[in-house]
Amino acid sequence: MGYGFATKDPSPGRIIGAIMIRGFLALPAALAVLCATSVTVLADDVMLVLDASASMAGKLGRDRKIDLVAESVAEAVADFPTSARIGMLAFGAKSKTSCTDAAVVVKPQRDGNDVVAAAAAKLLPRGKAPLAVAVERAANALDYKSARATVIVFVDKVEACDANPCVLAESLAERAKDLTVEVIGLGLEDKEIERVACLAEKTGGKFINAKDGTDVAGGLAAALAAAKAPPPNLPSAHIEAPAKVVQSSVFDVAYDGPKAKGDRVQIVWPGLPAGSEIRSVLVAKDGKLRKLRAPTEAGTYEIRYYHPQLNVVLATQSIEVEVRPTTVLVDDHVGAGAPLKVSWSGPAAAKDEIRIAPLDAADSSKLDAIPVNKDGRALTFIAPTAPGRYEARYLSAADDAITAKATFTVDPPNASIQGPATAKPGSRITVDWTGPAARYDDIVIARSDMAAGDHVTMARIRPDRSSVAIVVPQEAGSYELRYIAGDGTAIFARAPLTVR
Repeated sequence: MGYGFATKDPSPGRIIGAIMIRGFLALPAALAVLCATSVTVLADDVMLVLDASASMAGKLGRDRKIDLVAESVAEAVADFPTSARIGMLAFGAKSKTSCTDAAVVVKPQRDGNDVVAAAAAKLLPRGKAPLAVAVERAANALDYKSARATVIVFVDKVEACDANPCVLAESLAERAKDLTVEVIGLGLEDKEIERVACLAEKTGGKFINAKDGTDVAGGLAAALAAAKAPPPNLPSAHIEAPAKVVQSSVFDVAYDGPKAKGDRVQIVWPGLPAGSEIRSVLVAKDGKLRKLRAPTEAGTYEIRYYHPQLNVVLATQSIEVEVRPTTVLVDDHVGAGAPLKVSWSGPAAAKDEIRIAPLDAADSSKLDAIPVNKDGRALTFIAPTAPGRYEARYLSAADDAITAKATFTVDPPNASIQGPATAKPGSRITVDWTGPAARYDDIVIARSDMAAGDHVTMARIRPDRSSVAIVVPQEAGSYELRYIAGDGTAIFARAPLTVR
């Protein structure tokens, strides 16, 4: 699961940012959005905390971690307001043994973007990683007790000798005027994530565990975006939507606001910067209700009134997307080999499917399977050719479990076939039939000792016609007219035919 950076106060006074759709944003898109507003933009004081420990020489994807961080810093800070103070602290850059190696490399300063970028490019992986010491010193450099501030931390490793970052986070939160710590993990192992994520969680920030360079760049761009504050005297807006909706369902949204060109109603993961969206719809000048489709993934989202001219969110409402109830519905009886319609509801997650299996067979058993579709349409199978009791089952791929099922009976086939008793070799005859008329059902001429899947001549059944024309074999002898199930495994009806 991906995460995005967010402010700890989701009100219009704190929300702005970059394009991101669940997960990580691409840096060019982020910068394009950050440049979208022409008004004066204020910002928190920001301190970048860069891990320069020996492990930063390792790779994240195809590139060294230290290089990915330096490149991301150089691109992202180029758009940070020069009127705001920005600085940088590095830890693990000097000593191979010290658990207190954390030093301010660039003091917080206005118009310090280029200085920070240059300093980041010079770092070389060297020592240990005293994370807690580094974060505390960065916060102090920003005078976090008396000023609003944001600390953005890149971390690759947590040393055993280090102080507990979670305890530090609680202490900083208690003493700070308004401090947010954003954390970008660089391919952290699961056992380290909890120790690092708490720095963000306890100060209202966000944690991401980057898997590649795109994640690193996107995480930093979003974090810097979150540190910016939108201009004062924003226009007012209001939004109303249901408190709960079902996955993939369409719902109405009422709104009021400036209704400027490009204004839109969005649905988005909460906490992401302004401009982020899963999907959206433009508002109308006449204020008519707009329709949005809920995401396919259950969870808590936000409905937003987004004003792109100022790149701000003017109004928000939380909305809960609930799991669609999982059900399977099928007729109680179906003829052998006949079309079998299965109606269903469920999350429609990737690789979910409807299966047909014998009653009481193991969950892993299946005679046929069709993937479910996002729009919930019923699926059409061909019923088994052997009479008996069966089940239609919903397989949840994520859990590898059957989450709903319905039982049905396959009745003996209701089919008949009628044609001439005799025919000349090579002639063409007309054969009348009744039966399931399922896909690939055939009328064939075969010798009586042939298996169901074998024949001499064949004609495909068409559901809109009650007869077929079929060519008689060239060789004289005794044969059978047969109605064959579409899977070639069963003979539903037969009649004798003599060729002479």
